[in-house]
Amino acid sequence: MILGDAPFMDIQAAASIVIFSITLFLLIKRPKGLNIGLAAAIGALLSLLFGTVTVFQTLGALTEIWDAALAFFGIVTLSITLDAMGFFKWAALKIIRFAKGDGKRLYIYVALLTATVSILFANDSAILILTPIVVEITRQLDFKGGSRMVYLFAAGFVVDTAAMPLITSNPVNIVSADFFHYTFIDHLIFMGPVTIVTVALSILVVYLFFRKKIPVVYDASCVNLDCGFMAGSNNLIKIIFATLILVDIGYMLTSFIRLPVSIVICSGALFLLIIYYFYYRVMNFQAAPYKTVYTLLKEVNWGILLFMVGIFMVVQGLRAAGIIDFISSILVSASTLPLYLGFITPSLVVTVLASFMNNWPMTLLGLVSIRHAISGIGLSPDTGTNLIFSNIIGNNIGPTSSPSDL
Repeated sequence: MILGDAPFMDIQAAASIVIFSITLFLLIKRPKGLNIGLAAAIGALLSLLFGTVTVFQTLGALTEIWDAALAFFGIVTLSITLDAMGFFKWAALKIIRFAKGDGKRLYIYVALLTATVSILFANDSAILILTPIVVEITRQLDFKGGSRMVYLFAAGFVVDTAAMPLITSNPVNIVSADFFHYTFIDHLIFMGPVTIVTVALSILVVYLFFRKKIPVVYDASCVNLDCGFMAGSNNLIKIIFATLILVDIGYMLTSFIRLPVSIVICSGALFLLIIYYFYYRVMNFQAAPYKTVYTLLKEVNWGILLFMVGIFMVVQGLRAAGIIDFISSILVSASTLPLYLGFITPSLVVTVLASFMNNWPMTLLGLVSIRHAISGIGLSPDTGTNLIFSNIIGNNIGPTSSPSDL
């Protein structure tokens, strides 16, 4: 390298750090309600203007994240369609009845419902859909402030720790699978037991903190959740469950033949949208307020694609500052610790960083750093696998320990 290039490299490195910091500030603080897509786009534009990334790397970012972005659209569309059908309210009403007036049992059921929705429909959809339902349940059961918080914390705390067993449980998982080309079954085998432990611990931790505020009994007869046509349509319930089962089977099949997972989830979402339209408009079954398909699609956060591409570009720019090398060396060093420490410690490192900067930037930093370590250092397959899944665990758990999650 020519000596005269050194100041340029120093400026470029400093610029990448400043741009990353500005982008992170915009994403977390969102001044004047700034959309996360626009916030990331500002960071990406600055990265291009200051030369920390190239147009070629921008095109590379699109190839890296398009499947995760499209899958996210499909998951959210599927979720809001089921919500419009009244499916989640129907499920909530069922657990109220199954709990049979026992406050502690209801607490466990609410947590398990949250975990199930998070696993099947991704954590972002779960928290957006279930929070108002839990609020409505606790209001109608006449739970007071402290008691109400127990169930809200059960939902909020479990939603991230449960979003791990399936590739589609979190866009973070999809990006990781696309990065390292492992299958749906590979992910499930590794992350399934971890999810059982983390969900159980989450339920236990919240219970220990709030156990005295959990109502002993409640009167379920006062609950009147308007579930729309779900309450009177057993055939529709069967169609929904059959669709969800087929979607999960499709996840496995496409991962084996290396097809994008977004094809499956978008197909399932489109099918349920057609069913939704058919029941309301063709059969004129309008027991609940009707939302048009256009209205439902407007509820999808379309800025997420811009966000994913933008933040990936900003993270790529950190190569000039040596951040990728630094994180890579930390994770590799942590992975060499004996026994289970070699797996737990990298997860804790990622958890701390994700709680500080939000899990999306940290996910991408982790993925790029791990890929750099695998290609540059020549890690063993077992060590590489441990780091890949440590990154997933840390980025799923990290947001639960701080308010920085988007």
